[in-house]
Amino acid sequence: MDLWVERTKENYLKIRSSFEEFGMPVFDMTKENFLNHPVWDVFTFGIPPVAIDLMIKMEGFNFREIFERSVIFKDEDLEIRVIHKNDLIAAKQKAGRSKDLDDLENLQ
Repeated sequence: MDLWVERTKENYLKIRSSFEEFGMPVFDMTKENFLNHPVWDVFTFGIPPVAIDLMIKMEGFNFREIFERSVIFKDEDLEIRVIHKNDLIAAKQKAGRSKDLDDLENLQ
């Protein structure tokens, strides 16, 4: 599962608090690394295919712009915000990995 979160102190504190609630360590995702690491833009928890990728940057994409176009799905009392299909397609095309290109076949 990929989760894209805005790189803010508030979001780091919320994520860390959630991890603590579930007994999960944050490993290398320290406050300093989350907010300021010049290279790390994804923190992976678990082992693929059962893993969570917390992305704090997507090269060529602006979080605020993508967030404004996102869509909310409701399932009973649960609301899930997801990237708009057009933005997802653009992100997968830009990534160009074989997995992303395969995903594109199923999105269009």
